Amino acid sequence: MQIEIRDNHFDLLIQKAIFWQEKQTLLIGDLHLGKITHFRKEGIAVPQIAAEDNFERLDELVENTKASRIIFLGDLFHSKYNSEWETFSAWRAKYHFIEMIIVIGNHDILPVSLFLENNIEVYKNDFEEDDFIFTHHPRVEPDPLKFVFAGHVHPVFTSYGKGRQRFRLPCFVVDKCQAILPSFGVFTGGFGVDLIAGRKIYMLTEQRVFAVG
Repeated sequence: MQIEIRDNHFDLLIQKAIFWQEKQTLLIGDLHLGKITHFRKEGIAVPQIAAEDNFERLDELVENTKASRIIFLGDLFHSKYNSEWETFSAWRAKYHFIEMIIVIGNHDILPVSLFLENNIEVYKNDFEEDDFIFTHHPRVEPDPLKFVFAGHVHPVFTSYGKGRQRFRLPCFVVDKCQAILPSFGVFTGGFGVDLIAGRKIYMLTEQRVFAVG
C-alpha cells in the first residue's frame, strides 16, 4: 500500500514499517527489544521464537527495500540491559553500511553511549528533515507546516463484519498532519483508535495492508 504525503511517497508495509521512497529510508517504531527476555526472566512463559521474529522481520525489510537508512521512532529497547541487546548489536554490525538514527522514547533507558557505540545517531527529542518531523510521542496539535511521523501509541483498529464477527488488528493512523505507526515488536499490546473525520486507517494482516472506510 502506497500513500503520498507532500509530494513524497511512502510504502506501508506488512512488517509494520514505512518505507520513504525518495530517501530510501525505513521508519520503524516501538520494537521494544529486550521485553521478551525480561518476561522470561520473570518466569512469564513467552516463547523465545517471538524474539527471533523481530529480527527476521527486520532482515526482510532491509533485504526487500534495500534501504540506505533506518529511523527508529523510539522505544527500540524496552528494559534494562539484557542479552537481547547483544543480539541487536550483532544485527546492527551485519548492516554496518546502513545509516541508523534513533529518536529516544520513554522506554529507552539504556545509556546513550550504547547507541553511539553501535554507530546509531541519537536525537533526544525530534529529528527533522525537509517538511517532516520524526518523533516518539504523537503531537496533540501538529504544526500545519510540518508532517509528523510518530509511534508510542501502538494503534489497533476493530472492524466489524457480518453477524458478530470482529477483527482487531494493528494499523497505521494517518491524519492531515501526522501518521502514527503500529508497534513493530511482538507482545507489545495495542491502543484502540477510532475512524474520525479527516483520518485514514490502514489495517494490517500478515499478507496485506488495506484501507478502512
